[in-house]
Parts: sequence; C-alpha cells; structure tokens
Amino acid sequence: MKTRVVFFFIVLFLVVLFASKENSYVKDKILLLITPIKEFYTQSVGNILKFKEQYLHQKTNIERLSDENKQLKAYLIEQTNYLIQIDKLFDIIPSLERLPHKSITLVQPIGYTKLNSYSTILINRPKAITQDRIYGLMQNSSVVGTAQMSNGILYGHLLASTNCRFSVHIGKSKAPGVAIGQKEGVLKIEYIPKWSKIQEGDVVKTSGADKIFFANVPVGKVKNIKIKSSYKTAIVEPFANYLDIDYLFLIHDSTPTLMSSYDSHSTKLCPYTATYFGTSIKSDSDKNLTTSGGMVQTTVPEVNATEQEIPTEENIKPNKEKPKPKKSNTVPSKPKLPQGGMDMF
Repeated sequence: MKTRVVFFFIVLFLVVLFASKENSYVKDKILLLITPIKEFYTQSVGNILKFKEQYLHQKTNIERLSDENKQLKAYLIEQTNYLIQIDKLFDIIPSLERLPHKSITLVQPIGYTKLNSYSTILINRPKAITQDRIYGLMQNSSVVGTAQMSNGILYGHLLASTNCRFSVHIGKSKAPGVAIGQKEGVLKIEYIPKWSKIQEGDVVKTSGADKIFFANVPVGKVKNIKIKSSYKTAIVEPFANYLDIDYLFLIHDSTPTLMSSYDSHSTKLCPYTATYFGTSIKSDSDKNLTTSGGMVQTTVPEVNATEQEIPTEENIKPNKEKPKPKKSNTVPSKPKLPQGGMDMF
C-alpha cells in the first residue's frame, strides 16, 4: 500500500516537473486527454440551452414572430395599395386637367349600400360638402351618376339608380329632356318635346340648367325613341361604365364662368378649401393659380330635375287675315250747283 502511494507521488512529481520545464510532449498528451472532455462539456451546455430555447421559450418566440409578421403584412398591403392608387391617379390626372379645378373634388367609393345591388354607393365625404343637395358625379370625362348627402352620409346614385336624374340636351337641335337612371344600366330620357327632331345615334350631353353638371358633359348615345301622347322618350346607352369605378369627380359648383385670356398650360391643380357655397372665396394666390385673365360669373335659372312636369305644346295660332273693305253700292250724289244757277255766268 505504501509503495503504491509513493509511486503515485513520484509520477505526479515527474509530470509537474516536465510541465514546469515546458516539455511540449507532455503538454500535448495532457491536452489530448482534456480536449474531448471540454468539447463534450461545451456541446452539452449548448444542447441544454437550445432545448431550453426551443421548448421553454417557444410560446414567447411564436408570439413575437407572429406580431412581426402581421406588421410586415400590413406594411406590404399599405405599400401595395399606395402604388395602385398612384397608378390610378396618373391615369385620372390628365382628364382632371381639362376640368375647372375649383369646382370639383376627387372622391373615392367606399362600398355599396346593399348586397347584389350596384345602383347606390357610399362615398367618402369631403369636409367642404355640407349642403343636402344634388351633386354631379363624373368618371373621367363623362357622367356616371349623381350624389346627395343625407343625414351626414354622402350617397352616390349611379346610372342604374332611379334616383339619378339630371337635365340633358339631345343632338344638334339640343332638344331638352330629363335623364332618369334605369336598373338595366341605361338612361331613359323623359319629357322630350314632341315636335323636337331627334334620331337614333344622337349624342346626349348635359344642359347645365339644373346646376348639377357643367354644360355639354357627354352622357351617351340615343339607342331607341318612343312617341307618347304629349312628349317623346328615348333610351340612351351611356359612355361611362358604372360597374368599374375607382376615383370619381364630385362637382360641387357648376356655375358657368366666363374666362378671358385663359391659358390651360398655366392652370395648376388646387385643392378645394371653401367652407360654404354661393360665393367665391379665393385669395390672391388662388386667383393667380386658377386663371391668368379676368373672370365674370354668370347665373343660370335653376331647374329641379326631380320634378316631373309634362311640357305643354306651343299653341301656334294662325294669323287671321284682316277683312277687306266692302264696296259700297250707294250711288254718289251729284254735286249741288251754287245758288243763282246759271245767272252767275
């Protein structure tokens, strides 16, 4: 027993002696024995931490990654929608430049009021729109419907709605009439004077007399004509596609304006900032941006397109010939001789 203890201490002494003398051979042997132990320890600690991360903190990591994924998806949707809107605006702005910028507002449909009904839509209401009256809706450069605010909500009555009504002129003769929307997506023009000369293929445009649209805005072409007892009716195929609507033009002031020295290249797009209608509220800078010349407002007699009045035909009275003077049958009396008879001579 004592010999074994003595032998152990001798070996330990020799190991320490060789290690202190920087014997590389002994060091390498010792490191060769210790390195696998260190590697096993390091791998074991890493596996334990990995197991803890995967199973003990799995719920926290899933929630964190899920929130990040939702944020990235929302950001992607916003950016995609933003790019789509920019693309649509680039298609719309050229037609916007041909319209009076101070009289229209760019609006966007929110949705339909009823399922399986494409006649009435909800529109985002601009802050300046406060009056409960009828406004015109245009798609690019043609009529697509009318809008009316009710209880603070702006409704859009498209061409398929019977609530869409406005005054029009038909053909070169500018025969007056009232356009009414139909469920089939066509327009029916009522109360056309019976003596007016219209035919199929005539272009229908707005008259502007009802202060809903500007004058001469394209509506459609006459497809069919019917004659009733006291007036004519016409079926019109519209130019606008009311089933494919993105951005719309809301006409909030259709008062005609006479321009002098108007230059379309100097006109810039200006947002509508007025808070009420009836008068023109413009600063000096707005006037410089809008026109380069003088401007005179003109008034138009107001016509309510919703009132269905049957026009009466003009009664052309024949011109009565004046009676010719009658010839008198009386024989003219002989001239009387002066007193004295022949004695005067």
